[in-house]
Parts: sequence; C-alpha cells; structure tokens
Amino acid sequence: MAKKQASRIPNPLALNMYVLGYDSKKKLANLNQAVKENLRTYLGQYRMVTDAINIKNAYVINIGVKFEIMTRPNYNKNEVLVRAIESVKTFFNIDRWQVNQPIVLSDLVYRLSLVDGVSAVVPPKEDNLASLPLIITNKYKTANGYSGNLYDIEAATKNGIIYPSLDPSIFELKYPGTDIEGRVVGDG
Repeated sequence: MAKKQASRIPNPLALNMYVLGYDSKKKLANLNQAVKENLRTYLGQYRMVTDAINIKNAYVINIGVKFEIMTRPNYNKNEVLVRAIESVKTFFNIDRWQVNQPIVLSDLVYRLSLVDGVSAVVPPKEDNLASLPLIITNKYKTANGYSGNLYDIEAATKNGIIYPSLDPSIFELKYPGTDIEGRVVGDG
C-alpha cells in the first residue's frame, strides 16, 4: 500500500511526460488514471532503474479563427468561401498538431491564398488592433464545451507567431463549424 501511495507523488527529479487523448468525437481530452498507469507500466520496461517519469495532462487551448478574403473576378464568392473554410479546417486538423507547436500566421495566410478563387487575404477590420492578417481568439467557456483554459493570445503573439504557454499546451480548433468565421469583402 505504501508503494502505491509513493508512486502517485510526483518526483521533482523525474522527466515530465505530457499526454492527451481523444474522446469519442476525436476532440482532445485528458487521459484517465488507468490509461496513465498502463502507459507507465509499458514505459517501465524500457527505462533504466534510476530513471523516473511523471505522466501529466497537457493543457488544451481552444481557439477560433476569423479571416477576410477577396475573390477573383467571375468566381462564386460563396463557393470560394467554403473552400477557404475547408482549408482552415485542414490546417488545424488535430492530427497535424503537437504539444507546444506555435501557430505561424503567415503559414495559414499562405494556405488561404492557395485556395482556388482567392485573390487576397485581407486583415479583418473588426477587433484587429494589431492589424494581423487574420484573428485567432481564445475559446474557453466550459459552458460552451471548451476546455476552460483562458489564454492571452494577443500577448503571446510576436512577429506573426502565436506561441503556446510555458506550461505544455496545444491549440485546438474544437468546433470548426462555428469557430471559423470567414468573410468575402469584395473581388480583386
């Protein structure tokens, strides 16, 4: 019994391993204690006697994306907008993201510029004090199904890159159907 209690106390000299899993809808979720114990048992056969690992949950920072585009002449604006939204969904596909990976805004703008029919990505005028090419917002309200992790994205943005927190975390576009706001502002 004493051995089990001692194993639950985090070892300050141990390596910290941050993990997350998926829920039934492939959204990020914390792992339960049984999965962590199974992981600890599995890794135990590969570690040296003096090694120790603390298995902890990473933090999920839920985000929303707001962008504006101009379309090429003779293109259906609605069809181009749907393709642009699909491009954002693909960019934020959770299978492509890692813990502590920053969001490089120019990569997302470039991806949007490659969408057939897009002539330009223009900075949104509304709620864009820093004149960024697109706006990333923190979605945190647990009542709306988000993680509850409040994150100051504006303060974490340096030179067009949104950095994650020092605590291991990952950005997640949890509800693409409502968390992506795209708008066509004209044609170029």
